[in-house]
Amino acid sequence: MVNGMGKYDNEMTYFPENKEKDSDPLISLSGINKHYQNNGAKIEVLSDLSIDIYSGERIAIVGESGIGKSTLLHILGTLDQPDSGTFLYKNADVFKFEKKKLADFRNKTLGFVFQFHYLLAEFSALENVLMPGLIKGLTSKEIRERAETILVRVGLKERMKHRVSDLSGGEQQRVALARALVLNPAILLADEPTGNLDKKNSHQVHDLLFELNDEYNMTIITVTHNMQLAEYMNKQMTLVEGKLVEIE
Repeated sequence: MVNGMGKYDNEMTYFPENKEKDSDPLISLSGINKHYQNNGAKIEVLSDLSIDIYSGERIAIVGESGIGKSTLLHILGTLDQPDSGTFLYKNADVFKFEKKKLADFRNKTLGFVFQFHYLLAEFSALENVLMPGLIKGLTSKEIRERAETILVRVGLKERMKHRVSDLSGGEQQRVALARALVLNPAILLADEPTGNLDKKNSHQVHDLLFELNDEYNMTIITVTHNMQLAEYMNKQMTLVEGKLVEIE
């Protein structure tokens, strides 16, 4: 159930309303640089990249493969660190956190949906979705109801007790999405979140993301080639010479 801030079109696709920005950014990247070595050659991927991202924003990063989209997403997810620059979250310098604090930040604040699911194949869908809560220190009882609820919302009510290895690729993608959302993260980072889904299930996932964006003011940053998903976002951006540029 949504809170009335959004609307549906004739295809029952959910469109959230734009929200007013908070006065201070939730995330502030400043002067981010990242390069890789390839056969001794230095390849600049991100170059003096800066952006302010506000709570509740929905940002799609689009463009050709190899321009640095996934590298940026990994830095935002603290899975990789830049060569230089700062990443502030609520004015705290994330990459100055000690290891345990950084891991806690990642677990409590960020939800991840990447192209490779990293699911535990011999565990059930429900057991996979329980994992972030168990890592956080919640008991199985405390997290179970939330996990079951989110699995129902992604259309897996009848499949939640099936092993992941017995699920289709699209079903596995939805398990990964449920796992990312189970703790109601402040920020969802998604790399092609509907890449393995058919049109009907893609609409269902889009609607769920936008409902949660409305309900919890969740910030959504997605890398996608799905222009329909991109067009639903507040902003569409691409990378040009290592810098983010908004597409008008």
